[in-house]
Amino acid sequence: MDPLFVSSGTWGQATFDQWGLRKIGFTELGTGKSGWEITTGVEHPVIVAVIDTGIDYFHPDLRPETVWRNPNERANGIDDDGNGYVDDLIGWNFVDGDNNPWDRCGHGTHVSGVIAAWTGNGEGIAGVNLGARIMSLKVLNFIGRGRSSGIASAIYYATENGARVINLSVGSKKVSQAERQAVEYAHRKGVVIVVASGNTGSNANEFGMAGIEDVITVAATDTADKRIAFSNWGTAVDIAAPGEDILSLRARRTDFARVAGIEGYTAGQWIVGTEKRYYRASGTSFAAPFVSGVASLLIAMNPALNAEQVTRMMLQSAKDTETPGIDQLTGYGRLDAAAALRADPGFYVDAEIQNVQLIERDSKRLIQVIGTMDADQFKQAWIEAGKGENPSSFGEASQIMREPMRDSVLIEFDPERFTGSNKWILRLITEHENGRKREARFTLTLG
Repeated sequence: MDPLFVSSGTWGQATFDQWGLRKIGFTELGTGKSGWEITTGVEHPVIVAVIDTGIDYFHPDLRPETVWRNPNERANGIDDDGNGYVDDLIGWNFVDGDNNPWDRCGHGTHVSGVIAAWTGNGEGIAGVNLGARIMSLKVLNFIGRGRSSGIASAIYYATENGARVINLSVGSKKVSQAERQAVEYAHRKGVVIVVASGNTGSNANEFGMAGIEDVITVAATDTADKRIAFSNWGTAVDIAAPGEDILSLRARRTDFARVAGIEGYTAGQWIVGTEKRYYRASGTSFAAPFVSGVASLLIAMNPALNAEQVTRMMLQSAKDTETPGIDQLTGYGRLDAAAALRADPGFYVDAEIQNVQLIERDSKRLIQVIGTMDADQFKQAWIEAGKGENPSSFGEASQIMREPMRDSVLIEFDPERFTGSNKWILRLITEHENGRKREARFTLTLG
């Protein structure tokens, strides 16, 4: 295997150098537990558009075929395929308006390496999907700045040129109408769109594209599967993946942590290897490509899968972390690639409390619970309540509910039902016909 995949402690840490890749289910072959024993992605190469700062397409730990080539374009100064971009041989540079998406920042190369570094070449690191084809669409300059119009154009380009997965490790507090429409277009065309939740420790619902409904929003977790403090949270978060000290490729002559002015950072501190070809970094930007890589592996394994099925397989198989059930810190939980690759694309069981509010009807106050209880083979659901912030036990608060509901009013309670504490935990449990259960919790504050 690749030396930095099997090594540990290279920069003094107590983990494997590529701990994140191992955490999501990729280990040495022969164990029977590695996702690579199911597929390496080479049987059906999948195009993954990385909309970012570009790529170092000469990096020795990228296979030449990993960099997407436009099959309908020639280097002749003519727009051979009539897509509006002249000589777009390997993607496009939306910053400078040319056909060279060279990475002068390093961020995009790092993201691309997580997805598709050359696994098994005996050099450097391993990537999630050996067979991925990275379509590099440069929308950010060497200091990570760009325009929303460029991002929107890149999403359209990726969609029209065959990308099955789009990775967006970019973002700001606002999302433009152009970006929103581009995402909606890609979603309608069946593209899996993966977005980093953001690194401001705030509500992802209010953080640019992370809050759009049609994307998979990814939070970052540490070695203990806990959300990292900088990772944005909220109901927009769908899933989490490793995002701390993630080792990947370094674009030549780049050090994006230094350019970003990270407090306490010393120039070159995150550069790894005697030849300085690798880089470690933390952020939701580097959690998202784990999800993009696994999404592309699922499609490589079965190209007939649609975006909804790919998303469902990853979310439903995620390892539950933080608060039991779907929560606002890690969504469905931490990505588990090996489980996702073994998942049934038709299976799902959902339990989610989206809101609890006080309403008044006929001069009577009621506590209204809004959420989802659903499954592909729904058996039943019910709500329990426990007193205090950390209940030692729960009691039934509702009758058994036999019909699935989605984004609806599940039940209404008389507030007098909750006495003896101003804090209660509501627990919704949905049961599948096969006995699998999923729960969701909500903290109810009274008074």
